[in-house]
Amino acid sequence: MTGTTLLHRQIHPNWIQNNFISEQAFLVENNIASLAFTPSEKDNKKLSVYNGEKFSAQDSFNHFTQNYVSAGVLSVTFAEVIAIKNLNAYEDNMSFDGHAVIDYSNIETPNQIRKSAKKLKNIAVKRGWTHKI
Repeated sequence: MTGTTLLHRQIHPNWIQNNFISEQAFLVENNIASLAFTPSEKDNKKLSVYNGEKFSAQDSFNHFTQNYVSAGVLSVTFAEVIAIKNLNAYEDNMSFDGHAVIDYSNIETPNQIRKSAKKLKNIAVKRGWTHKI
């Protein structure tokens, strides 16, 4: 991935209130298991995203919605992720070719996780929907 590679994240309809994206959509806390930007405990602080070098935002939406629900896609670049202290991103191809993660493993406290998640949300919202139904 290069600095400009987009990382696509599916946004569940529950995370949209009055056409506003809740910052909870980007949180990585295990106690908010229903949120799309919240990996479960088994995910070990790794947030699933699509590698934009292999999927357009629309292609990621189409792939994801074969089995799950999404209201659309927000995206951040690899450079935007790694510019946030202690965040990393990489392709792991765990579930499928083009699967990537935003890795929060080096962030220790829930408060720091919330702050990092809010920064990502603000960046993605400023960019706007990269795919919306």
